[in-house]
Amino acid sequence: MFLITPIFPRLMDVILPLNESRPLRNIIKAYYFVDENEYFYSIYCHMCIEIIMAITVLVATDTLFLAFNSHICGLFAIVGFRLEHLLHDQFDSQVLLNSQTRKMVFNDVIHSIKNHKKALEFAELIESCYSISFLMQAFTGLICLSVSMFQTLMLLDKTTEALRFFTFSCAQFVHFLSICYPGQRMIDYSTGIRIKAYNGLWYEAPIEIHKLLLLLIRRSMEPCYLTGGKIFIFCLETFAKIMQTSGSYFMVIVSTY
Repeated sequence: MFLITPIFPRLMDVILPLNESRPLRNIIKAYYFVDENEYFYSIYCHMCIEIIMAITVLVATDTLFLAFNSHICGLFAIVGFRLEHLLHDQFDSQVLLNSQTRKMVFNDVIHSIKNHKKALEFAELIESCYSISFLMQAFTGLICLSVSMFQTLMLLDKTTEALRFFTFSCAQFVHFLSICYPGQRMIDYSTGIRIKAYNGLWYEAPIEIHKLLLLLIRRSMEPCYLTGGKIFIFCLETFAKIMQTSGSYFMVIVSTY
């Protein structure tokens, strides 16, 4: 919407011409030290390229984060599935007395613990890579969302301009959701492992396997989460607080205008 709006006046001059040309406006205010009307299309193309490049980087970064998040949640889901189906119905107490069967079950638990450790390490790596970036995005996005909502309200008499800022507000809303929802999924999947372990036939397993399961269950009680600079945790509750805060800032701006 931001890219298309500046060419509306030229299109309207062709479709519904007036006695004079409609005023031209660039995508954003910038100084090129040339005649903006004469070099309008050159400036417009330059701004389009800059904005498309910036959006491409942002979308690529968020998409890569979503892929990493899905991988982490998948690892947690695999661990939970293996623990839930560790002992099948045919594994009764007599079968587990067999040393070979006990060894097989023991190795399955060890393998699940190793996969759980890999998932935690990968989650910590993603946390260290994205924490500061998401903190800055959260603060700047909060301000931009409040201001864009205010601009939308102030420009209701100018439909095109109001639609531009409304679109930007919706984009900020979706961007916040794309960060907070994966964080909520990471919490749910990491803490859901203990539920999967409880649902399995752990009581049929030997004592040495009980001890291993206790270690894994104890660790899964601590959620794996994504933070913004170690200040706050990204989850759906944080998303609701961000929306509430932006709404509060919006009301303050409106009341002081």
